[in-house]
Amino acid sequence: MASSGEDTCDDSDTAPVADSAHLLGFSDEILLHILSHVPSTDLVLNVRRTCRKLAALCLDKSLTHTVLLQKDYEASEDKVKRLVKEIGRDVQQLSMAGCYWLSGTTVEHVARCRGLVRVNLSGCPLTSLRLSKVLSALPHLRSLAIDVSPGFDASQLSSECKATLSRVRELKQTLYTPSYGVVPCCTSLEKLLLYFEILDRTREGAVLSGQLMVGQSNVPHYQHLRVFYARLAPGYINQEVVRLYLAVLSDRTPENLHAFLISVPGSFAESGATRNLLESMARNVALDALQLPKSWLNGSALLQHMKFSSPFYFSFSRCALSGGHLLQRVIDGGRDLQSLAGLNLSGCAHCLAPDCLRRGR
Repeated sequence: MASSGEDTCDDSDTAPVADSAHLLGFSDEILLHILSHVPSTDLVLNVRRTCRKLAALCLDKSLTHTVLLQKDYEASEDKVKRLVKEIGRDVQQLSMAGCYWLSGTTVEHVARCRGLVRVNLSGCPLTSLRLSKVLSALPHLRSLAIDVSPGFDASQLSSECKATLSRVRELKQTLYTPSYGVVPCCTSLEKLLLYFEILDRTREGAVLSGQLMVGQSNVPHYQHLRVFYARLAPGYINQEVVRLYLAVLSDRTPENLHAFLISVPGSFAESGATRNLLESMARNVALDALQLPKSWLNGSALLQHMKFSSPFYFSFSRCALSGGHLLQRVIDGGRDLQSLAGLNLSGCAHCLAPDCLRRGR
């Protein structure tokens, strides 16, 4: 490979001799497949400068359409800036997930990729102001992944940033502080993935409150929501904050909701708001995927009233449901389960009792 400092291509891309194998003797289709396995920084900054043929192929839209920088530990500050400068206008999908070594100033260069449709900035150091600057320049964005860290302030988001967020349909948000994050700005959300990683105490040892911070009390919009997923790390605060999200959802359950999944370690007591939400879901929606805390299902007649469309995933992990109850309500209830791709019964000893298996035949 040529040095990244070389700005000129080697013109010696003559045809290989007949009796020897040569990389350039492969068809463009094969070469593009090979090049698709080369990290984007190396592809654009090094390989592209070796000869004219590779210079053209390395800029093929099939290679510049998607840029994945996660786990590319050689993607230095300088390389990322140069990469964005070279092909930023062609990039439509960009993942910088976990690029913790990049500074906020470098992450800001994402704003040059104005054609971005999907961007993953999870794990990147971004203040509210920097996030606002980046998103303000991305009018075509439809999918976003970010972290919400202590100090986040939604009031610092510009009107241009909020306009971009209003068009986002898929949001993955990892919370390290009690906050709605950017959810209230995402008025067209169809898929919401929430990861609650809030510690019960600050680094100084102070106990955190589950109440939202000042300026974070705007109400989320769920009217277009199809998928709601929440995964909670252990801790009381995470449960308190997710209840605030669910309380809004219980007021008006989206009629297009198809997947409702909550993953919680340990126990998670049901509240009046969550009970209202589940009853509303049973009345108004037909689900394709369902996962609930075990305490919400144990001793509950919820499954008896739930409607399922073309279910592809059920999780009843560690629930005390009897096999007869499960078979009667879910399988023998006249539901077509040919679409079911995943079924989690781990820890459900009663579901797999021999008499229940015989009845299910």
